[in-house]
Amino acid sequence: MSLGPRQPLVPPAVWRVWLPILLIASLHYLSPPDMHWIHDVARRLFYVPILLAAMSGGLRGGLMAAALVVALYTPHAFMHHFMRHGDPGSNIEKLLEMGFYLLMGGLAGALQERQERLSRKVEDQQRQLARAARLESLGQLTAGLAHEIRNPLHAMRGTAEVLLDAVPPEAPEHPIGAALIGEIDRLSSVLKRFLDFARSEPAQTGPVDLAEVVQRGADLLSAQARKQDTELSVELPDAGVVQGDVEQLVQVLLAIALNGLQALERGGHLVLHAHADGFSVVNDGPPISPAVLEKIFDPFVTDRSEGTGLGLSVAWRIVQAHGGQIQVDSGPDGVRFRVRLSG
Repeated sequence: MSLGPRQPLVPPAVWRVWLPILLIASLHYLSPPDMHWIHDVARRLFYVPILLAAMSGGLRGGLMAAALVVALYTPHAFMHHFMRHGDPGSNIEKLLEMGFYLLMGGLAGALQERQERLSRKVEDQQRQLARAARLESLGQLTAGLAHEIRNPLHAMRGTAEVLLDAVPPEAPEHPIGAALIGEIDRLSSVLKRFLDFARSEPAQTGPVDLAEVVQRGADLLSAQARKQDTELSVELPDAGVVQGDVEQLVQVLLAIALNGLQALERGGHLVLHAHADGFSVVNDGPPISPAVLEKIFDPFVTDRSEGTGLGLSVAWRIVQAHGGQIQVDSGPDGVRFRVRLSG
């Protein structure tokens, strides 16, 4: 996980880092050479802003602060013959001190960045565990509700078919009965999506050709893409082979790609790309809103009124069961879902 861009020269750093460095350097230059203790203390004080710069700016900030300290301190340390006041310490001592400035800045900055990466990794793992717990609880609840609804729904459809058969096709009540059966079928389709979400079938692990996954997904999506005039492209130059369940991985690809097609609505470009360790789905549609992007894999999170918000939740669960991860990048140029799987 990459760290965001750092800005070690922002106004807060001016007060915490750069101004203290200038003040300490001024203390050096203004102190007489016979006051050894002031120069000794000032040399040690330089470590404080260097550490603060490393904490706020990472490796870059720590090294920049250390370089500034060395640049300001060098004339005072080694040109005292041409200056009124100079550091009375030995040259070896001053050279070692400057070396420690650079070492401290680089080491503290590197440790700070490492700590931030670890913290972000822990936070991401905690979010994934919390999401998995919510999905598990919600899946159990959904399975129970779907089971209770499915049987009456089948009975309703059977009764509606019997009644429709008893009504002549030319009767005005016949279209009403047909519409009733159509709505029952629509509810059955919604119920199936809920059951797919609740069901956690074990993966049938085996070698999976990612080119096959992407190509099958493209074949299933082609009709919908043509219907909404969306250009569908397939890229397979670096397709690899992973261990997994081919049917479940196709389901993941379809869930992500259908989400992209719905976001495009009409026109646009959707690209399915097979990689050595997974696949990606890219569309050039509008970016995902930050509020939705933060919880995009949580169930029932969607920015479309007609969506259930379950497709990506199911996809996330399948990828997690395969030991992989899904990354989402959203910007003004489009949205990219990247699925990485273990080999």
